[in-house]
Amino acid sequence: MNAQSFSFVDENGNVIENGATLTMDKVGTTQSFDYGPNGEFIIVEKSIVPLGGVYVKNTSSQKKDCKIYYNVTTLPAGTSFAACCAGNCSTVTSEGTMEKDAKEVEPNGTVDISSQTEWVPGEAAGTCVVKLSIKGEGSLTTDSEITVNFVYSGSTSVNGIHNDVNNEVVARYSIDGQLLNAPQKGINILKYADGRTEKVIVK
Repeated sequence: MNAQSFSFVDENGNVIENGATLTMDKVGTTQSFDYGPNGEFIIVEKSIVPLGGVYVKNTSSQKKDCKIYYNVTTLPAGTSFAACCAGNCSTVTSEGTMEKDAKEVEPNGTVDISSQTEWVPGEAAGTCVVKLSIKGEGSLTTDSEITVNFVYSGSTSVNGIHNDVNNEVVARYSIDGQLLNAPQKGINILKYADGRTEKVIVK
């Protein structure tokens, strides 16, 4: 008998039904470094479509490990998808599956898989499709699976896309995914109340 121990939940702790399809279409921005035409470093601002408000919850009464799979089934050419879990981040530029581990998740504890998980769509409109699944320690089959459609309209204007009522910073991370209590010199990753993430440079 399969002992299912993990499920996907939203930011309020509500279970996201197994097999559900979610659409992420809020556009944010991120900054990256590139070389300019004269060889100098320049900051490039890119549009992103973040994974907003999705968590993994241990529904069992015991501390358990789990594996989270990001199966990128549709990734338009020239775009990339980044996935982060427990500070372990990686990026792909082609379709395929990424596997992340969450160790010793407390009973009723959650793992934030939204922070720094995003599709970088480039300039053209399109959709990136990712199937997320969880397999808990001791599970013979997948505990839960959802499909996430990341949709980009092609608009490069971020103004007007977001309602800044929810622009409060709710978390701050270092570039390697560590939660910060205050701004830290270098690149800081800000997570806003509406699910957006943004990379900023603190001097």
